[in-house]
This record gives sequence, C-alpha cells and structure tokens, in this order.
Amino acid sequence: MAKPIIEITNLNKTYTTANGPYTALKDVSLTIDEGSIFGIIGLSGAGKSTLVRCLNGLESTTGGQLTVLGKNVPDLKPTELRELRKSIGMVFQQYNLMPSRTVENNVALPLRKSNLNREQKKARVTELLQLVGLESQAKKYPSQLSGGQQQRVAIARALANHPQILLLDEATSALDPDTTKTILELVERLNRQLHLTIIVVTHQMDVVKQICTDVAVIDKGTIVEQGDAFAVFSDPKADLTRRFVSNSTGLSRIYELIAKRSPILKTAAGERLIHMQYVDKTVSEGLVSIISTKFDLTVNILFASLDIVDGYPLGSIVAKYKGSDEQIDQALEFLKGKGIRTTLIEPGDVAAAESDADETTDVRAAAANHTAHEKEDAR
Repeated sequence: MAKPIIEITNLNKTYTTANGPYTALKDVSLTIDEGSIFGIIGLSGAGKSTLVRCLNGLESTTGGQLTVLGKNVPDLKPTELRELRKSIGMVFQQYNLMPSRTVENNVALPLRKSNLNREQKKARVTELLQLVGLESQAKKYPSQLSGGQQQRVAIARALANHPQILLLDEATSALDPDTTKTILELVERLNRQLHLTIIVVTHQMDVVKQICTDVAVIDKGTIVEQGDAFAVFSDPKADLTRRFVSNSTGLSRIYELIAKRSPILKTAAGERLIHMQYVDKTVSEGLVSIISTKFDLTVNILFASLDIVDGYPLGSIVAKYKGSDEQIDQALEFLKGKGIRTTLIEPGDVAAAESDADETTDVRAAAANHTAHEKEDAR
C-alpha cells in the first residue's frame, strides 16, 4: 500500500504588495502518495507554481502544515533545507541550462559539492545521459540542441543527486505536441524505473490525461477538486474542471453549436439528443451497437472522443436517439447499469418542448455559461 510522501494541510501563502496583501494560496490541503504521478492543473496565475515552490522551500509559507519526506518544511533550518532539496529535483519550462557549458557539464553542476570523486562524477553523468537518451550529445552546447533535447538535459541534471521527488513546472509548455509526447513517455519510464514520485504542474489537460494517476485542480489559489485522475475526468464536479475536460475532448465545440442553435443538433419528433460519458473503468463493450439492436433504436453519432486516462478508456459521445419514449428510456437505464452516464441535451420536437421547462435539461444556459468562461479565461 502506497504511503504519503507529501502531506499538505490548510496551507496559505500571502504576499505583501504595493496594493496590499495578495493571497496566492488559500487553505490548500493535499496528500501525494509515494510513487505516484500527481498532476496539479490550473489556469495561469492560479497558484500552481507558488505551491510547487513551497514544497522545496523556495517560497516561505504564511500558515498551515507542509510535510515533505517526513520533514516539516517551514521549520527547517537553511542547512536542513539544502539537504532536503537534494531529494527533490526540479525541471522548469525554459530549461535553465547554462549556455557556456557543455551538456555533460550542465548535468554535472549539482554534483560539485557531492562526496563523489572526479571519476565517480564522470560515471554518474554518463549514466544520467544514457538514462535520458543523450549520451551522444555530451560534448555539445545547449544552443546546438533541440528544445526536447534541452529538456532532457534539464531532467538528467534534476536527477543527479538521486532525488525521491521530481517536480515538473510547466516542463512541456514550450514544446510541440510530438516532442511533448516523447518527454512524457520519458517521465513515465523514470517513474517506473526509479520509483520516483513525480509532480506535474501544468495548464494542459492533455499532459495530465496522458501520464497522471492522480490530479488536483487549483483555481485562484484554492483546490477545487482532487482525486483519482480517471474519476475526476469522468465525473468532474467543479466548473473549472468541467471546462478543462470539455476543451480537451472537443465537447466545447458541441456547447458552441448548442448556444448557436445549430441545425446539426436539431431534433425532430421521436428523437432525443443524448450525451453519453464513461464513468466506470470497466466499460469495454460496443454499447451503441448493443442498444441499437437490443432496443430497436436508431442511434446517430454526431460527436465522439476517446482518451486513455491512467490506462483506462474514457469516452464521450453525443448522439441522436430515434425511437419510442419507452425504447429510449429502457436504453438509457441499460447504459446506466453499464457504467455510462447519460444526459439529455434536447428532447424530440424542440418547438413544442421549449414551452415546458420541466421537460428538458437546459444545456443552452450551460453552453452560454461555458462560452462566457472561455472568454474570461482568454483574458
């Protein structure tokens, strides 16, 4: 059974500014288990980086408890804090490599004050470059490498002192999608091979979906949702989490079409527009085909997405159901028993149904709200 490696209780961080106090973190509570890949996701300015910098003492805290590797970080003396940091590697968005040093010399920097002799340091650097697949680039300078290669050098450097925790602060934000994928694959391998606990700080939902086992969503300095990655993404509770999920799956485009009353989504009498979501890790059957045959329905898929989260399929489908009320109701009940959540977007015969608010889920209001939030986030 995994044991906690980081425990945070009611953590606060307030800055003093010219305009008065600014609260960057408010009553943050998290438990991060040893060996996990824990994602912290939020918009720019939400407090993600501040939280991570508190973990290794780069930022002081204002209140609350923060225990890392069994040590209460706010109470540590400078020498104790320096010792703790050897167990916590950190990788940044902009690599932070020294341009005047070669790749091997950049990786060797954290070893300067170690107890290793010259030959041992050289062997350790070679081992690290092999670990990240850059042994052939040892004599080159950062300017001669691609962005992905530079980030690999930064990761190798962060691992120099055999840390137990690796912090990735927006480490893939400056990389293209293909390079991001290879870096995340490397991170997953390091997690397995070295039994590292990895904390991924990002605003990119796709990053969290690809590698994280657990996730916390932070908004304006407060944790609004946390838990098992699959559970959070399959059944998001917080408004911000729902927006992240809909944007990453493409469902936000459906919201836009609903808000614009697109004819693509228009339903006729006897039709219902249904949103289906996986909420169970065990879903594996071709359920659309099954309900079409079992309940004699016509099911026309208008939108579908499939992701793999923590090794399990997570799907989202928007489809038009055509059949009798009884047939559709039976199909929806059947899907519920199979780990599928269904949401009514539109009943059949829209013009008639709009006169009775109790007959329909008002997703147009939700769609308009989603669009408004998108504009706010862009600002």
